[in-house]
Amino acid sequence: MNKWAKRAFCAALIALALAADTLITLKVVGAGATRAVSAALPQGAPEDPLISFRREREQLRARSEAQLNEVIYSGGDDAACAQARMQLTDMLARAEAETTIEGVLRARGFEDAVVTVSAGSANVLVRGEALTQRQSAVILELVLRETGLTGGCVKIIPVK
Repeated sequence: MNKWAKRAFCAALIALALAADTLITLKVVGAGATRAVSAALPQGAPEDPLISFRREREQLRARSEAQLNEVIYSGGDDAACAQARMQLTDMLARAEAETTIEGVLRARGFEDAVVTVSAGSANVLVRGEALTQRQSAVILELVLRETGLTGGCVKIIPVK
């Protein structure tokens, strides 16, 4: 199994464990180093909406990535493989934009935010009762700059 197939397998395994709300520990060995990777969900307490949304986004992304990697590394049709590579590249670019926006928002003093970016829109869920016009403008400017979208394609949603 090549390294990409192993990564796809691990991503799929983690996604399945998270979807089932179970604990998973993987032992990754390679290049002279060993490390453990764990994923777990808290049990019992009501879950914060931003944490839940972020987890669901990551689960969906992990499943999608695993499926695309399966197409890419299955050795099948070249056209399907090329399309899967394009979709994976696009998905990773959107994930990078989401991570950048979330990080900059934290650096600018927003307590917590979850961002989703798709081909034609972006959603920004920001912790807080309400946002001032200035705060909304800061968020909108950042999202427009990072995604290349127009203002009408961005939704900013305060979450308690």
